[in-house]
Amino acid sequence: MKKKQKTIIQIIITVVILLAIVFTVWSSLTKDNDKIAKVGDEAPLFELETVDGKTVNLKDLRGKGVLINFWGTWCEPCKREMPELERQYQEYKDQGIEVVAIHVRKNPQQIKQYLSSLKETPTFKVVMDNDNLVTDAYGVNPLPTTITVDKNGKIVTKHTGELSKKQIIEEMEKVKSK
Repeated sequence: MKKKQKTIIQIIITVVILLAIVFTVWSSLTKDNDKIAKVGDEAPLFELETVDGKTVNLKDLRGKGVLINFWGTWCEPCKREMPELERQYQEYKDQGIEVVAIHVRKNPQQIKQYLSSLKETPTFKVVMDNDNLVTDAYGVNPLPTTITVDKNGKIVTKHTGELSKKQIIEEMEKVKSK
């Protein structure tokens, strides 16, 4: 009789543990997805700091198309994409386009050092996501990830991975405001 009771208790404990695991996995997969901005949603507003201590507020860019590029100094595809983003920004800035490059960590010295090593220093806005709150709000993973926002503040596209020159032009064409 004791052996039978012990077996029943083991089965109950095993079932409870399995249910707890299933619930935990289900919770983690569903809770954050509701908060992540998707194509067609209003772009989550942010105010981030540049390496020079200035602030960039997405709300202040309303009326323009915005290409938001999430990047990191350690990310090789990000490094390859940066010069082309600058070249196309020069072509499109007079057509109502802004580029905001969001570095996913706060490391102003490392960012300044990287930017100064480029042949063409970016003239677009380069900011830091200190606590990754913006990165999380946009569901960014992996780097680089580029999001385009139209002049009304709606997310038009989300592209994960390195953009080619052709793709950068296509993204800017989608959201230019002039």
